[in-house]
Amino acid sequence: MNKIKPIVFFFLLTAYCLQPSAAFSQAADSAGSLKSGIAQFHEGNFSGAEVELNKAVELNPKNSSAFFYLAEVSFIMNEDKKAMENYNKTIVLDSTNAKAYKGRGRTKAKLEDFYGSIEDFTKAIKLDKKYSDAYFNRALSYLNLKDYKSAIADFSEVIKMNPKDYQAYSQRGTAKFESGDIKGACLDWSKAGELGYSKIYDTIKKNCK
Repeated sequence: MNKIKPIVFFFLLTAYCLQPSAAFSQAADSAGSLKSGIAQFHEGNFSGAEVELNKAVELNPKNSSAFFYLAEVSFIMNEDKKAMENYNKTIVLDSTNAKAYKGRGRTKAKLEDFYGSIEDFTKAIKLDKKYSDAYFNRALSYLNLKDYKSAIADFSEVIKMNPKDYQAYSQRGTAKFESGDIKGACLDWSKAGELGYSKIYDTIKKNCK
């Protein structure tokens, strides 16, 4: 009986030692699938990216980056429900991911939940004060809600960070126009044109003297 104990102990010890090694291998495989998925995402191969990213989360259900890119893929592929689910999972795993809040906010705006989108864009901005995309998207939501004052303020923040952003000038011009500031609108539209947004000149001809 005494002779068996060392064998049993050795077996248990061996099995215990193998577990971390297997876990390490799984984590490495998940990281590899994530890397491949991200590369395919940036190449525009979204279906291929989705396959690799799903492998990554199967191997490591706590891989927040894989869930984030799955959400981005779903958004691009107009699968809004899946996008929301994956943004939610990303945020549960990593509540400091400003891009996830922006992505979820953008999805909510697409679904015309503008108040919900503003909440998410605001969270993204709190996490990253210089997140110009979050300011821009929040401004668009304010614009849709006809809160022109808030929209103008956010577009102005974008312009401070990116003085050559013609879209921000164009949209701020629209917000000013809707609020009754025709002169200010025309100035912003003209600046957008100067920065290369040639389509704005039709709007200028129609609304500016």
